[in-house]
Amino acid sequence: MTPVLVDDHFLLLDPEWQPDDSTATPPFEAVIGLWPRQADGSVGPFRSNPEYVPRYENSPSDPVDALLRLALRGDAELEDLQAVLRDTVVDLALNGDGRPLIQDSCVVVTTSALHRSRVSAPDWRQAGLTDVLAVLADWDLLINPGGPAPVRLAGAFVRETAR
Repeated sequence: MTPVLVDDHFLLLDPEWQPDDSTATPPFEAVIGLWPRQADGSVGPFRSNPEYVPRYENSPSDPVDALLRLALRGDAELEDLQAVLRDTVVDLALNGDGRPLIQDSCVVVTTSALHRSRVSAPDWRQAGLTDVLAVLADWDLLINPGGPAPVRLAGAFVRETAR
């Protein structure tokens, strides 16, 4: 997966998508997500495409999902996961009164619309790592419950990630 610069965004394309010719613009459904390019040339946090669905049911839906799966197999370093988590916007599950949804002593987040569809929550909001830390308190973080590779990250690991 190699990001492609289009306008002011670096697009992460589905590796299964093939252009018709060298000038073909990828259709929106082939875009896994994007990193916005800032005015100073830096790259903003990753945002998943809510309309992206992987070609294969158990394929990763975004960089965090992919790295979590690699880490579970022992094929990725935790530092790699921390680097990606620092620059990713997730969907934070909320209960009916705007507080974080807590499941098994964990704050629930998802990394893409595909994973979000697997969680029953009254409300959602997008959140960066700082926003997640603000509601984490003494809980752990449950990422993509109901998905092919749900992961529980210790609260201490998440707080260390922000440093």
